[in-house]
Amino acid sequence: MPRPKLTRSPTISYVWMGISIGFVVVMFARWEAFIARGRQVLWWALLAAFLLVDFLFLLVPIREGQSLRRLSAAGRGWAAAAWLLVIFFLWVVVPSNAIGLRRQHPILVTSIGLLLLAALVLAIWKVSSSWVRESLRSIVARAGGGFLVEFEPASDSEISAALAAIPGAARISEGDGWSVPADAASAAALLQLARKFDFDFVPQKKMEEIGELEKFSGR
Repeated sequence: MPRPKLTRSPTISYVWMGISIGFVVVMFARWEAFIARGRQVLWWALLAAFLLVDFLFLLVPIREGQSLRRLSAAGRGWAAAAWLLVIFFLWVVVPSNAIGLRRQHPILVTSIGLLLLAALVLAIWKVSSSWVRESLRSIVARAGGGFLVEFEPASDSEISAALAAIPGAARISEGDGWSVPADAASAAALLQLARKFDFDFVPQKKMEEIGELEKFSGR
C-alpha cells in the first residue's frame, strides 16, 4: 500500500493555524493602506495566493503516532468549495469593496452574505467530518487464507525480526508486507506481535479478524 512521503505533525498544524490567523489579521489591518495606494488588486492577489497555499497544506496527511489522518476525495472537494466560498464571502463583506452596491441594495447584499456564510459553515462541517484514519501498522485477512501484515517503515528491524520468528511467516516478494499463515501457532504469535507493536486490524473486518486470531490461538 503506497504511503505519502510528505506528512505533517499535529504541532506543525497548530503552528500553521496561528500563522494563518496572524496573516489574515494583518491583511485586514492593511486593507485601507492598500486602498490608499490603489493596490487593492495586490491585496486580493496576496489573499488568494495565501488561501491556495493554505488549501494545499490542508491536503498534507497528518501523522499521529502509528497512523495517518487524511481527507477523503469528497473532503478535498468540500475543502476546495470552502476556500472558494471564503473568497466570495470576503468579496461581499470587505469594507468599501462594494459600498455603493450595499447602499443601493442593502437587503440583497446582506442576504447574499448570509447565504454565503451558511454555505461556508456547511462546507467546513463537511470537511471536518471527512477525515479518514489510516493505520501505518495493519493486519488484514488474506482472501486465500492467512494474514497480510504491513507496517512503516518497512525497514524496522525489530518488527521484521519478530515477524521472521513467527512459524511460516514470509516477506512478500512483490511488496513490503509479510504473509502469515492462519494456523494455531502462527495466529497466537501474530496476536502477541499485534499487541506489542500496536498493530491495527483494518476497520471493516476488525472484529472478524480478532475473533479468528483468538479462535486459532485458543484464547
